Amino acid sequence: MQQAYLDVCGIPTKVITYGKWVEESFDKDEPRDIVLCIPGNPGVTKFYCKFMQTLHERLGYPVWIVGHAGHERPKNNIYRKLPELTGNERLYGLQGQIVHKYSFIEKYVPQNARIHLIGHSIGAYIILELLKDPKISSRVVRNYLLFPTIEDMAEAPNGKFLTRFVCYIVWLLVFLSWIFTFLPSLLQSLLIRIYTTYYSVPSMHLETIIDFIEPNNLRSIFHMALDEMDVVKERNNDIIVKHKDKIKLYYGATDRWAPQRFYRRLKHDIPDIDAQVCKRNFEHAFVLRFSEEVGNMVSDWIRNN
Repeated sequence: MQQAYLDVCGIPTKVITYGKWVEESFDKDEPRDIVLCIPGNPGVTKFYCKFMQTLHERLGYPVWIVGHAGHERPKNNIYRKLPELTGNERLYGLQGQIVHKYSFIEKYVPQNARIHLIGHSIGAYIILELLKDPKISSRVVRNYLLFPTIEDMAEAPNGKFLTRFVCYIVWLLVFLSWIFTFLPSLLQSLLIRIYTTYYSVPSMHLETIIDFIEPNNLRSIFHMALDEMDVVKERNNDIIVKHKDKIKLYYGATDRWAPQRFYRRLKHDIPDIDAQVCKRNFEHAFVLRFSEEVGNMVSDWIRNN
């Protein structure tokens, strides 16, 4: 596993790879396949490590993930400082994140690579937007959209909770995160360990959660989330139909961000689309507890294609 902050659209952006690093070229006789993951929100790359490791070990392909702009910040001063959210709202909003991913692919993914795209949650919406550009879609072998938030996000149960309650206390959550950063490390670890134990989250995520609770990160995360509520409304059937032979969608059985009624609507509108509902009780935030299981499932899909 390798990780670093790379410049994408002038923003230091966290990138993690298993297998080939982004600056390594392919050997003459090896497959030119790259699995590229687009995370959900929050776009914290370390949550996806076990999932990526599973994919890499089973496929042998390089597996990369690019974080969302502003969701992770380098802790030292050798990197360019991130632009502030104020005055750069579009940069950190959903459209800015789409441009950010397009720029990453154009700058870092070899032109002769066969790209397998995996989008989780809002990452699925970003992938559909990327497919509008022939320079991207022509290089993509297949797109795997996991727990996809691609329509009416504000009408989903969690979307309603966000827009009717959470949006009014974002300032309080950011303030509490600021207080959290001043607590001794042992107390921070204790509080997060209580949380992970209560919700049965594996302890391997302890450090990632602590790093995630940072005021500037949270401002960017909530800004993007609220923008999603305004932007993600009508499903883009045209792009799905155009690329349906390259798209697979996987919905959760009890997903409060992409409920089953969205799956049924999709199948009604596009009956021959490759879409299914999870039968194994995987959660929307599968990376917290089901990374290996979902990694095994997706790697089977990729190998079968």
